[in-house]
Amino acid sequence: MERREFFNACLGGLAGMNIFFTSGKRTFSIKDLKKEKEETDVLVKVLGTAQDGGLPQIGCYCKNCLRAREDQRFSRLISSLAIIDLGEKKYFILDATPDIRIQADIAFSRLALLKQGRKNFPDGILLTHAHIGHYTGLMFYGYESMSAHKLPVYCSSRMKSFLSSNGPWSQLVSLENISIHTLSMEKEFLLTPRISFTPFLVPHRNEYTDTLGFIISGDKRKLLYVPDIQSWEAWSRSIVKETRKSDVALLDGTFCSSEELPGRDLSKIGHPFIKTSLKTLKNVAEEGKTKIYFTHLNHSNLALDPEGEARKEVEEKGFGIASEGMEFFL
Repeated sequence: MERREFFNACLGGLAGMNIFFTSGKRTFSIKDLKKEKEETDVLVKVLGTAQDGGLPQIGCYCKNCLRAREDQRFSRLISSLAIIDLGEKKYFILDATPDIRIQADIAFSRLALLKQGRKNFPDGILLTHAHIGHYTGLMFYGYESMSAHKLPVYCSSRMKSFLSSNGPWSQLVSLENISIHTLSMEKEFLLTPRISFTPFLVPHRNEYTDTLGFIISGDKRKLLYVPDIQSWEAWSRSIVKETRKSDVALLDGTFCSSEELPGRDLSKIGHPFIKTSLKTLKNVAEEGKTKIYFTHLNHSNLALDPEGEARKEVEEKGFGIASEGMEFFL
């Protein structure tokens, strides 16, 4: 079975699954998400949940990568979201990953707009930063591939400067394959009459650009998206307060613990451990208002094993591991 056929089968089967995780206060399930569908035409669909290198990662034969090669059910696309307005028949992609060819198909299929001879262009792309898993998919909209015309790209001023000044991305700008829209931090931006988003800065390894997180707002609910951050302590905001403001939070879960990459100083890579986040956000999870999921999972992540102790701890404490195909109605 080819990856696309497999992926469609997985997504089709997701609706019938009763995936749940519990805390002392409440149980969340796919049924909760179905109830929301009746209230709004705005949804966020998870297109990928892996760290920039994907799963399996090139050249790696660790336990997780071997399992993903042997059984595609355990493979993961790189972290990305589709922001969809079902009423307007529009969709936007948050982070253009190297897997964007598959991910754009998934988003387009969700709108039921697949027609022979029709080109599949999103209505815009939002970028968090310039690490390889978050923007390099833009290349597929260039001259050698789809050759888009003024595809809206929303990003920070530093990201705009990076794309405009460095090839091959500068060719996308000069040929008008993309049209860059500079975002003002903390300012709400309207995508459709039903959808808005607010960008904000987060600390990360900013070798080329700064790094953004987003609050995505629909008719009824808000979703917090922070796939990359140095640590919760390094941020000027309180992650506890920020998660409480949203109904759903998809947060940096790159590493579960310091055990995962022997011989490497994870403090230099810079991500909060899931085990740390479980303690930091313990009260928020127990309150039950905000559904908290971890995404951007490194190929080494202990929580990738669905039968492992790390996954059990996450779910028992009222959190979840994001999976491709999840939908959150806003």
